Amino acid sequence: MTVAPLLAPEITVIETVTRHPLNFYESPSWFTTELLRHVPLSGVIGEPCVGHGAIASLLNVCPHAEHIWTNDIDPNKQAHFHYDAILAESWEEFPECDWICTNPPYSEFASPIIKNAYQKARIGVAAFLLTSFLEPCDDRADFLQQHPPSLVLILPRFCFRKDKRGTRWATDNVTISCFVWDKRATGQQIIIRPKSEIIGFYKNPEQAISQERAIEIVRAIAKGELCNN
Repeated sequence: MTVAPLLAPEITVIETVTRHPLNFYESPSWFTTELLRHVPLSGVIGEPCVGHGAIASLLNVCPHAEHIWTNDIDPNKQAHFHYDAILAESWEEFPECDWICTNPPYSEFASPIIKNAYQKARIGVAAFLLTSFLEPCDDRADFLQQHPPSLVLILPRFCFRKDKRGTRWATDNVTISCFVWDKRATGQQIIIRPKSEIIGFYKNPEQAISQERAIEIVRAIAKGELCNN
């Protein structure tokens, strides 16, 4: 009797997509343009987590921005400085500024960066954070109680990355909001921004508008051609 060998089972290898190095996820251009529709940033602006410059490149065309300084912990990123923004001593090396505007890494990294930014900025801080940042967790409860944001723009979800199998674009469990701490403000405001009212909105990086179009939007905002809805 001839015995046929068993076929080896076919193994399908699925490449999983893990978190990006240093929690780096590029901001969509409409994060910045939507912020500028509500908060006219001016003076010297610092971007302590510049990445590839998605935010800073648009701030640079704001007519009231005098100067933009940039930092990133990754020495391979183009920036004026390469310090760890989590550390208070790093901020002693940064120039003085009127505003800090950034999309910092989330998780345990966001709170120390926001606290440092608040201490550094003369006027205020604008940061893109998970909406759950409002939760008074141990690492920020006291800060939020003493310095509640003056404005929170609740934004629609953006797909920063593919799912674990790398087959489709996925969103975080919590949407992003733009938190603004304006030290001059005397009240608090929450504004809901549906995607239908966001100029230049796109859902994922593959659908991104051109940099030229994003710059056109910034300039239109500065001229008062795009009023808030």
